[in-house]
Amino acid sequence: MKNIIVAEAQGFCWGVRRALDIVDQYDEVSILGDLIHNKQVVQELENKNKRVIQELTGKEKNPIVITAHGTDISNIKRLESLEMETVDTTCPLVSVIYRAGKQLETEGYQIIIIGDKRHVEVKGIASRMKNPIMINDEDDLENIDLPEKVGIICQSTFSQNKFNKLVERIKKRVKSCKIKNTICAPTIKRQIAAETLAKSVDLMIVVGGYHSSNTKKLAELANQYVRSYHIETAEHLDPLWFEGMSEIGIIAGASTADWIIEEVCVKIGEFDF
Repeated sequence: MKNIIVAEAQGFCWGVRRALDIVDQYDEVSILGDLIHNKQVVQELENKNKRVIQELTGKEKNPIVITAHGTDISNIKRLESLEMETVDTTCPLVSVIYRAGKQLETEGYQIIIIGDKRHVEVKGIASRMKNPIMINDEDDLENIDLPEKVGIICQSTFSQNKFNKLVERIKKRVKSCKIKNTICAPTIKRQIAAETLAKSVDLMIVVGGYHSSNTKKLAELANQYVRSYHIETAEHLDPLWFEGMSEIGIIAGASTADWIIEEVCVKIGEFDF
């Protein structure tokens, strides 16, 4: 008998819902990058005249939306200089990271940002700091000289386990270290839920954008305990994955819409396994 178990913590976090609710108040906007990292939701927004732009030209007619991930401070300054209407949906928990970094700098610490330097959130954080050091993995740490006094902040969707390991490595190499764990609560809850569920099922399906940081972390975590597959939508499911499996766990990233999760559950329920 097959049993599909959906994790307690999954789907849209409150920061994503907030961003979507704000944008929904406007008939037409230009969004500076993807509002959230889920292309199905972004396409829905495009269909409602909420169109993505990749850079500012200064000729935009619509209000400009800053995404839930935030943006580089240079974009904010440019929007101010152009006196353009701005709709800021930056997650308040990302703004917390900005303030934490600034506070550490005022206390004389050299900032280390733990996170993916290619991610728009990390770029935004780094742009607000003074020459920050960016570390995503142990290789980055091995290849960089560290000052004596460092203050650590972190990408909001980073892996808690990986963060702890990197912090321990950093602490051994510096004289003074102050840590602000700025991984957000929704991310931590989803990571705990993924780990707990993965330990009790035969197979995990992780649903969310392939370029979503928090979803990729969930997939990596689940895969440590049981065979796991990261998919974007139900059409990416393969019936062969489920042969001989009875307990199927489902978890979704913080930018995955409820309707996508529901379609995945329905599709799996149709498989004969």
